[in-house]
Amino acid sequence: MNNILTIIRKEFARFFRDKRLVLGTLILPGVLIFLLYTLMGSVFFDSEESYTVKVIHSSPEFTALFTPEEGEKSQIVFEEASAADADSIKEEIRAGNVDALVVLPENFGDILAGGFVPAPMAPNIEIWFDSAHTSSVSAYSLLSSVLDAVEDTLGSLYNINVTAGGNLSTAQEATANYYATLLPFLILTFLYSGCMGVAPESIAGEKERGTIATLLVTPIRRSQLVIGKIVSLSCISALSAISSFIGTFLSMPKLMGGGIGDMLASYSVGSYFALFGVMLSAVLLIVSLISILSALAKSVKEATTFSVPLMIVVMLVGLSSMMFTTSSLGACFIPVFNCVQVMAAIFSLKFSAVNFAVTMVANAVYIVLLVWILTKMFESERVVFGK
Repeated sequence: MNNILTIIRKEFARFFRDKRLVLGTLILPGVLIFLLYTLMGSVFFDSEESYTVKVIHSSPEFTALFTPEEGEKSQIVFEEASAADADSIKEEIRAGNVDALVVLPENFGDILAGGFVPAPMAPNIEIWFDSAHTSSVSAYSLLSSVLDAVEDTLGSLYNINVTAGGNLSTAQEATANYYATLLPFLILTFLYSGCMGVAPESIAGEKERGTIATLLVTPIRRSQLVIGKIVSLSCISALSAISSFIGTFLSMPKLMGGGIGDMLASYSVGSYFALFGVMLSAVLLIVSLISILSALAKSVKEATTFSVPLMIVVMLVGLSSMMFTTSSLGACFIPVFNCVQVMAAIFSLKFSAVNFAVTMVANAVYIVLLVWILTKMFESERVVFGK
């Protein structure tokens, strides 16, 4: 046990004493991802809580179309205006003081009550906006989408979901399904990137520099050397992945136009612990696989080349969450794929304790097997010294 701890301390010292490596591997990825996704969210989703829209010939029937559901805030503030002010309001829109101008037919209420009107006789609704202002474009999109929906309802031969029917999924469930589609792939990408940043240098790098021979002549068993390296590399890789994951997790609500607090509250403490456990088992698997490839290589460059096919396979497995999810117990025995499916279940609020337990046990068996293979490789002089 002392020998294993010695190896772990050696690897930690090699990594954490290099400030540039710590900054580039642990800190910058999470910070940059958070800033990038937050910036993208600011561009895609306008920060205005409500839009100011002036209406000529306003009517209660028109404003009622935009009444928010219970518990939601109104996105549009309507202000009545006269036809004589139309030109001055347009100048206000250009200046960014008003988001849009709507000119309604004087009998808009009667039109709604009358139902379908043939196209040649249909009155025109004017919506004036300025595409140079993001908030004005957003206000126009909201106004036109609601009015188009009303027109389709009144003008069609039959109605859909007017008196009954609708979406059975809550807003929270819809958001959770979006996270379940995207986050497992991103997490697996971060895990693999973190492992690639440290594993080849630790094994293939020592072979290339010739320092591996010094380690092997010390009174330490090869199995202890392997376990020490895999544990230390897994810890460093996990820290790198967690940094990136935190940046992504905190920025995703902004990217979707929501709030961080709502996302954090969507999942229980147990879900976060389960997610951490799955990530840890995945990183141990990936580190073990890359370590085996690094042991076969004679240099860091060669180890990186060997790892490219593995990277492609891992990325394809990560993409599976975007195409389908399964709760089958048999899927829990497929390495890496089982981690993706369990993470997707956690994010979609469909966590299964049985699937999680089977996945963890199966991965533990695979990790032990990979450690045994790597130990046998270290016992071969032909592999270690590249003879």
